[in-house]
Amino acid sequence: MQGPARWLIALEIEIRCVVDPEVWAILDPDHRMLVNYEAYYLSGSDALGKFIQEPWRYTGQVTDPVSKVRFQPDADSLMTMAAGRVFFFSSQANAESFAATPDKYSTPVVPYAGRM
Repeated sequence: MQGPARWLIALEIEIRCVVDPEVWAILDPDHRMLVNYEAYYLSGSDALGKFIQEPWRYTGQVTDPVSKVRFQPDADSLMTMAAGRVFFFSSQANAESFAATPDKYSTPVVPYAGRM
């Protein structure tokens, strides 16, 4: 998956590190974490390590990949890794559905808006 970094760089948009908002994030794949369908950029390896240990501390609401419900994950939220990203689930049933067919849910689907 290609992230938004190239567009942020092209538009000269800088963003703060999600772990340490006092410093700028590095806009490259090595300093990015993908959680559900969101991308989070970090300032360095220390910030990346903190994010990996407790990602729910640094995310906002995420979209459950199965139910598409927005929710705030916490330390007790069900979580797995798939397709190079962390996924949180709002319920046990959703985690089980995902585990059965992760490819079905790993990539966000943009609904078609209609024909002209």
